[in-house]
Amino acid sequence: MLPPKFLTQLLPTAWLEQSRSEKALFKAFISYAAGDAFGAFYEFNGIPQSVPNQLKAKSDWPLGGISDDTMLTVLTLRALEEEDPDTAALKFLELLKQNAKALRGLGPTTRMALGLEVKANEVASVGATNGGLMRTCLAAMAFAEKERRDRWLRALVFSTHKSEIAIRCAIELGDLIHDRSLVKGAVSLASFPGGVSNSSEETLRAVKAILSVSENLNDVFLKACALGGDTDTTAAVSSAIYSFWHSELDEIFSIPWLSEVNWSEVKEVPSALQMLYRRAIK
Repeated sequence: MLPPKFLTQLLPTAWLEQSRSEKALFKAFISYAAGDAFGAFYEFNGIPQSVPNQLKAKSDWPLGGISDDTMLTVLTLRALEEEDPDTAALKFLELLKQNAKALRGLGPTTRMALGLEVKANEVASVGATNGGLMRTCLAAMAFAEKERRDRWLRALVFSTHKSEIAIRCAIELGDLIHDRSLVKGAVSLASFPGGVSNSSEETLRAVKAILSVSENLNDVFLKACALGGDTDTTAAVSSAIYSFWHSELDEIFSIPWLSEVNWSEVKEVPSALQMLYRRAIK
């Protein structure tokens, strides 16, 4: 199946010219951004009674708008142009500062890294939040070899998240991406009665729980948001991994509300994906 026309502007190269690996990474990115936009309405808005299969608008958010999850992911992918992990981490920080005003919904750790205000009740979580694993999820897909993947993830996460917990969870997420058997033993969805927090450990557990019981990509979006809490992150990460695992399928292109995502907000996507493709073949 060809991508819908509204997505062709995001392609680094013509669809029919892309390799199987490149197509898989593209679909994972689109799934990630779509999950982010779908989950934005439910983020820390209580446990929803139902989750209809449609994008919903909230008063302080544009319909179909993406959050910092996708924006920071794009910046992380752009940093992959550097030849070594430490230089890439510095590049990410440079891009982060350059784009700070355009980022919407930043978590406490990233706000702290930018010198922005952090609420008193958020200070204790700084460094251990899920922003590290969230923004390196797609980058991890490019590195099939574990030792190399771990080096890149550690450096990229450490640039903002100094906690070993945040780094470990990002590395474990990378392992899960490349070995779906690691989803075995996941906790049940009932393990999050108050919703999923923005902690790295709880987010990782939630992603595993969602992936362990989802039957299709649409199911991933709905289950992630039904949990409540940090829904944009759990929906983005879970759907990207599901899409990557099932790269032979084109489910993302058939999602009924996909055209309503505000794709014009996702800047620099073709060049970011080009960097991702390049890393995947090295």
